[in-house]
Amino acid sequence: MHILLFLLFSTFLSAQQTLSEARVEENMFLMKIIGVVILLLILMPFILRQLKNLTPKPEKSTPVLDFDEDQEENKKRQKNEQEEVTKIDPVSYGVEKLFDQRATPIEKREAFKPLYRKFVEIKMGEVDVKTGSFYIDTILNAVMERVHSLDVERNFEVVFDMDTNVPSQIIGDAERMEEILFYLIENVVHKSESYIVEVDIKRQDLGDSALHLEFYIACGDESNSISFEAFDNRSTETGLELYLAKEYAKLMGGDITLEHGYGKKSVLLVKVKLYMPNPSEMRHYRLPSKTMIGHSVMIVDDHRESALAIQKMFEYFKNEVDLLSSKELFSALEMLEDYDIVVIQERYFAKHLLDRLESIKKEKDIKVVSLNKNEAFNHTEERTIMMIDGELSKPVTVQKVFNLLVLLYSEKKEV
Repeated sequence: MHILLFLLFSTFLSAQQTLSEARVEENMFLMKIIGVVILLLILMPFILRQLKNLTPKPEKSTPVLDFDEDQEENKKRQKNEQEEVTKIDPVSYGVEKLFDQRATPIEKREAFKPLYRKFVEIKMGEVDVKTGSFYIDTILNAVMERVHSLDVERNFEVVFDMDTNVPSQIIGDAERMEEILFYLIENVVHKSESYIVEVDIKRQDLGDSALHLEFYIACGDESNSISFEAFDNRSTETGLELYLAKEYAKLMGGDITLEHGYGKKSVLLVKVKLYMPNPSEMRHYRLPSKTMIGHSVMIVDDHRESALAIQKMFEYFKNEVDLLSSKELFSALEMLEDYDIVVIQERYFAKHLLDRLESIKKEKDIKVVSLNKNEAFNHTEERTIMMIDGELSKPVTVQKVFNLLVLLYSEKKEV
């Protein structure tokens, strides 16, 4: 019995010890599990980043909303860039680009800019032909004013010999007409050594009030250096004037060509299409009184070509005209009294001429006209101003002669 109780007690103690050991092992196991869980929680962000890097990205991983936002930003940026571009004048941009391409020195760019700009406008199709009514005298005077401002050492003269059937008022692009004539005459003046540049002006009827004005600009031996190519070294300073003139003529329904054998000269032939305000009017210069025609006229001009051109214009109004040189005039001043009108170059109004004219004026109604070198010229001597009855400035045209005759004889009773 005692032995049984001892065995039971021993068994109980052994079982209790075993249970305690089991609980300790269980607790240790739980502690290990908890430790592993805590370790996993600590390492989880690192593990997730590594897994994300290892995961293949889809071809379109950007959300639709983000893509739309990017597109909107791109559109805004492109719009802003376009607005910046439109703020820049495309012609000005083209001029600067042309300067860079041709390596034009900075110090010359400002002087060349007007011509370069016109060249770019032609190339970009930005030039439109304007239409308006204008007087041909206005164009010729403007051209001469620009020509006389050229830096040329010699004292040259441009003579316009205009047919009397050329109307005084025409319809077309006055600005382009002026530029065409100036560029061509400028080119001839710079290349020629002559003291005379002759320009013949003729009219060719086309019907329906349209006409071709033809300008024959003598260029003589200088014709071999004329080129209509832009930037050609053979043309004028920048090589653009002749090119621009030809393009403007084309825009006006005409052209410019180099013609040989016009008389004994080579000429630049300009043709432009213009219109007449009143095509039914056959006479464009009808004097209001018969007292304004049929006079004897003396013209003193040492430039023979100029004198001949002016002679035709006075003869158009049924006047008889004699031409004299200054040498012939001063060798026989007494011949002045044989004329009704004396037209004398402005530089010859010396004291002995004025004395003779004053003496003649006491005996007869002689009209004294100063033939001035340009519109800007004005006499300063009071005696000369008192002596002259009218002034005629170069370039002389039929319209100017018409206006002069009206001025000289306007006090006469009209018939």
